Amino acid sequence: MNNIIEFKKDCIMKTYVAEITDISLTHDYKIMEDTVEGFFDIVGEYKVTKSSITKEEFTYNIPFTIALSSLIDRDTINLSINDFNYEIEKDILHLKISLKMDYEQIEIKEELKEDVDKEEEEEMQTIDEVLDSISEHEIKNPNEFHSEVMEEIKINEKKETEETINKVIDTIPDSGFYKYKVYIMREEDTLESIMIKYNVKLSDIKEYNDIENLKVGDKIVIPCIENDQDK
Repeated sequence: MNNIIEFKKDCIMKTYVAEITDISLTHDYKIMEDTVEGFFDIVGEYKVTKSSITKEEFTYNIPFTIALSSLIDRDTINLSINDFNYEIEKDILHLKISLKMDYEQIEIKEELKEDVDKEEEEEMQTIDEVLDSISEHEIKNPNEFHSEVMEEIKINEKKETEETINKVIDTIPDSGFYKYKVYIMREEDTLESIMIKYNVKLSDIKEYNDIENLKVGDKIVIPCIENDQDK
């Protein structure tokens, strides 16, 4: 691939210029991490009047900087002079220079793209979706259930909900048959209405949840413990 980069520069001469008799352009550069840093060397001679026998010398060193895209392979960059023009206006030398930058573009491997797409797709599964699918469960072994939940829930997403599940498991006794429901707070809900709906005490809700700042959309774990002898 290649790109044409244009530069314009006005140089003030020492005296009035009637005619440029000789002019040459060279350039040099070095490739940095994010830019190409370089300079143009302009060297030449001119006459103050067209009938003059003597000639005046001039020289200019003009720096330039080119920003590089992250997709450009730095090892393949080559800068060459594409075009060079100049005009004289009294004692001002108007320069027009264009560089041609040849380079190769870094290709992103298809395997990497597929991995990135797959990772993004997996992250689309939210804790809300997982909890909706297991909103009501009966479990005999809390530890086995904990392992199952952790396989489905992304650890880095919504840590507060994960901590709530861990808190429930840690507080469940060692014996008995356990049942719980994960309830999502709605706009019309209050703690009292939930207590009446699920026949639970406020102390039971407090034991498994932080009820200080409940709001619409929050999840409440509602426990219901049945002993084997009651069945």
